[in-house]
Amino acid sequence: MDAQNKPAVTYRYWRAWPLILCSLMCYVLTGVVSSIVNVASVLFEADRGWDAALLTGGMSVASFINVVTGYIAGRMASRRSAKPVCIAWGVMFIAGVLAMGISTQVGVFVVAMCLANAAASAWGYNTMPVPITRWFPTRKGTVQGFASMGILLGSVSSMVYTWAYRTLGPALSTVPFVVFALVALVLLMALISDWPEQRGFAPDTMERCAPVADPASAELAEDAELAAEAGATEAAEAGAPAATAELEEADAARHAPAASEIRRFFANPVFVLLTIVLGLQLVFSGGIMVQLVPRLIEVGFTLDQSTLIMTFTSFLACAGSFGAGIIGDRFGAKAGVVLTFILGAVGVVLNLVPNEAVAILGVVCIGCVVGSADNWPVNICAELFDRRMFSQVFGVMFPTIQLVGAIGPALVAQVAQAFGGYQAAYVLLAVLMVVGAVAFPPLMRIVQNRACADNPRRDVKTPQG
Repeated sequence: MDAQNKPAVTYRYWRAWPLILCSLMCYVLTGVVSSIVNVASVLFEADRGWDAALLTGGMSVASFINVVTGYIAGRMASRRSAKPVCIAWGVMFIAGVLAMGISTQVGVFVVAMCLANAAASAWGYNTMPVPITRWFPTRKGTVQGFASMGILLGSVSSMVYTWAYRTLGPALSTVPFVVFALVALVLLMALISDWPEQRGFAPDTMERCAPVADPASAELAEDAELAAEAGATEAAEAGAPAATAELEEADAARHAPAASEIRRFFANPVFVLLTIVLGLQLVFSGGIMVQLVPRLIEVGFTLDQSTLIMTFTSFLACAGSFGAGIIGDRFGAKAGVVLTFILGAVGVVLNLVPNEAVAILGVVCIGCVVGSADNWPVNICAELFDRRMFSQVFGVMFPTIQLVGAIGPALVAQVAQAFGGYQAAYVLLAVLMVVGAVAFPPLMRIVQNRACADNPRRDVKTPQG
């Protein structure tokens, strides 16, 4: 059929509203703990005499714990259903934030903080992208871009926690976040499945279809049948009998265990380097967000003004996060990643200008980076692997990116302490963003070529508008 005469495809995203809403809420929760620590470090230093540097530095330890739980989440989601894994993380998060509220000892608070932060990270960053990619394998950028707006919306947590602390008291200050997490758990348990076909929807378009109990096995059998038919046709056209043994060998290689494909890619130093470069965005995000309120206070804003600015700019930056997802679908994840690196560099440079209005504009750019940084590993992994393989590879790839990003809070804090302010730390972050923008495109090109060479049947290509 002529391309001009192809019927328009209608994407009925609204039919997947439970998944999209739950994903958005999970991403909101990923920023709750860091937002609480932003404010609690100031409040508890004044009210209880706790060391603020200990609390903010503890977020760096929590970031490393996130890596461990990320690997666990990836392996569990790839070997079992992602749904019960998500439920487990939700329960752990609720227990952690409740303990943060009732704790009166700084050691207990830090342990509960690490537990809650690890659970929220594993739930939102590591596990929810699995059903998102299975439901929207080619439109994951738009959906992921919308869901990752939750990271920006999560900045409201600072204001919510401040209000709850002053109104309800320290012991009940985390109750609003418990209620929010419970709503997400109800949506997850009652209305969401691992695969859209299990709910009677076709991937991407959400058209009605007959329910399928095990979509992964059905797709695998269909692919094997199509591959066999294609091989037989090629052999017949060449005037030779179909080489059954060769076809079976090729098909076995195509459907080799996930572990062998993962090892093959991670044995490639270029792929590892690509993963590290993507981690620079999390270095930026983690280092900026944990220290943002102290930096705004350093610029000249009060605590209340700083939390209000974070909330206001985060709402503005939501459009940037969603726009980044659309860019990823239309022009490919590579363009979106480079744009994010550039926005990060511009954001910290603007924040260095000794002008409050310019500093606010810089925070808007920073918010766009924070809102979309976790979006790009999902898109990159989905472009290189199909929706069946995604969970296995992403379960290793993203925790590795988190491992790189875990140094962000400590890096910014140490550089700021060494130079007596955040200016030097922000200059370093700007340099890292420029390095990422320059290094990422050639690395991505090499990895894409490798993916096509390893499996010629895999369609690795950049989406076009």
